[in-house]
Amino acid sequence: MRAIIIHEFGNYKDVAKLDTLPVPEPGPGEVVVRNKAAGVSFAATLNIAGKYQRKAPLPYIPSTEAAGIVHAVGENVTRVAVGDHVMCSVDHGGAAGFCCIEDVACLKIPEDMDFAVGSAIITSYNTSYGALVRRAKLQSGETLLVHGAAGAVGMAAVEIGKALGATVIAVAGGEKHCETARRHGADHVIDHRTENFRDVVLDITNGRGVDVVYDSIGGDVTIQSIRSLAWEGRLLTIGYACGTIPNIAANTLLLKNASAMGFNLGHFFGWSPGGTRREHIDALDEMAAGVLDLYAKGLVKPEIGARFPLHRFVDALDAVVNREVDGKCVVEMSEEDY
Repeated sequence: MRAIIIHEFGNYKDVAKLDTLPVPEPGPGEVVVRNKAAGVSFAATLNIAGKYQRKAPLPYIPSTEAAGIVHAVGENVTRVAVGDHVMCSVDHGGAAGFCCIEDVACLKIPEDMDFAVGSAIITSYNTSYGALVRRAKLQSGETLLVHGAAGAVGMAAVEIGKALGATVIAVAGGEKHCETARRHGADHVIDHRTENFRDVVLDITNGRGVDVVYDSIGGDVTIQSIRSLAWEGRLLTIGYACGTIPNIAANTLLLKNASAMGFNLGHFFGWSPGGTRREHIDALDEMAAGVLDLYAKGLVKPEIGARFPLHRFVDALDAVVNREVDGKCVVEMSEEDY
């Protein structure tokens, strides 16, 4: 099979190489999936550079999200069977013809679902669903502020927020991205390139502020977001796309009786302290089932903003880094990749 291999940390333009490897064999409790699509994200550039909070073991295959068809199963696997269409949370290995993962990291998808959509749901939509439902407990009638609303996780948060009955205020940069947020259901859209989002939020809410902030940006956006919260509001910190981890002033939370909380989907997949995938199987299935139910009802419609063949993995990363993609960017596999 063909795969993108990272032999050393560095700039993805220099170290991401297309190579050939044997097709993996499943061990007990493992599944080999014939990948059809794999997600490409900004986090991949950090991982490849060796700057991610959780470094991959070298050499490794990038992309932690994929979708495809079950090719082979190991002993004691009952969760999926050969031929099933699945979306997968791959520790490392999505950008390849095949990947080998634990069975609990595989979740069935409808056979008529675009595999690229499956690769978007497994991480981006499950992250937003888990953050808004499991952590923030967003309620119908509340107001939700979403940053990075045209990106993969932000778009998911806009759609899920609307599906839950919230009023959604979306923040994006530039008219193209703002229009994407509108198209996916945002009630109000703020262009952060031309407006101060905090001022506009307070104007929209008549000075009250928002109940929940979905923040994947970090830096000063986080600080200003806390100041945009209503009484007993909740800040969700999801990531730090701006590259700066903020120092939160605790007194601001105190004055508003507010909460700041994180959500890390990787925790449930065993990527961080707190147990293994198998210990969190019920939570993983519950989040995925929630998203798939919304998908079946037409309440979420993941947008695949760009598709590249596997051998153009670097070009796909360029598109993400240059903010050329609304929604999810993917690489798709062809017969020559198997």
